[in-house]
Amino acid sequence: MLSFTATANSITIVHSYHAEYPWVEAYTKGLTDHFSTATDVTHYYLDTKRLPIETLPQRANETWRAIQSQTPNLIVLADDNAISSLSERLSNTKIPVVFLGLNANPREYGLHNFNNFTGVLERPLFKRNVLMFDGILPQANNSKILVMFDNSPTSRAAIRQISATSNTTRLGHIQVDFQQITTFAEWRSSIRQAKRSGYRAIFIGLYHTLRDSKEALVPPNEIMSWTAANAQLPHFGFWDFSVGHNANIGGYVLDGYLHGELAAELINQIAAGRQPDQIHYVSDRKGRFLFSKSGLAKWNLTLSDNLVKKSNYIP
Repeated sequence: MLSFTATANSITIVHSYHAEYPWVEAYTKGLTDHFSTATDVTHYYLDTKRLPIETLPQRANETWRAIQSQTPNLIVLADDNAISSLSERLSNTKIPVVFLGLNANPREYGLHNFNNFTGVLERPLFKRNVLMFDGILPQANNSKILVMFDNSPTSRAAIRQISATSNTTRLGHIQVDFQQITTFAEWRSSIRQAKRSGYRAIFIGLYHTLRDSKEALVPPNEIMSWTAANAQLPHFGFWDFSVGHNANIGGYVLDGYLHGELAAELINQIAAGRQPDQIHYVSDRKGRFLFSKSGLAKWNLTLSDNLVKKSNYIP
């Protein structure tokens, strides 16, 4: 029988990324704001957005040794890299585990076999975003869009959930092409060529592992600022942190805070006595319409009355 002490909770959160990453900041606040009981929280950061992916096994081993010495009441695994590197070992313990930010199919990591696991699936709100775009842009004969991601494991997992077998898919009359990009030079080239390649718009996913000519990571804000300054087509996003002045125009975005809140609800159920294998996975569908006023103005885009009422706005 799994156990969880509801009065003196000790929770360890293993983050795939670094503390300053906007997604991490948002879901962490969503988690901690909604714990139902006073909680002692320990954080570990695998830092896989900034460090070479080859260092992940070593950092996961160090985190595993720390967990063994602490034996927390519950563990949170945040995003695919933490889940893939620690889930099997944790399945052999009696510690309840709540995951969040999982882009891959849970079966890829064997999670469906682990009785002490439950969690929140992260799914880019792709279809609703594409349909939104089709209603915002002026009508045209061409309905081809470009979706750009970096070439990280997280991006690969996210794209597999949208189009498992091809770099091109269709949603109604709209053709959607995917690009996964490794370097900032390639990224700049794709942005510059998008219009002459016949695309009407660009959707930007994750861009945090692009590297320069010296193999150094390019700061994400630099990438987004360059994109906003040089794109010849309107560009939208799937995550809230990518929207803003000198960034993406907007979209129906995943909200990291709400994602963390969903995970906290699962944790609170365990704290109240439910076992993880009694709690179904939750798929995060709590998106919100978010737009940059300056982005809409720059591209001379007008939202429908219905969308205006549903949307949130930032400068």
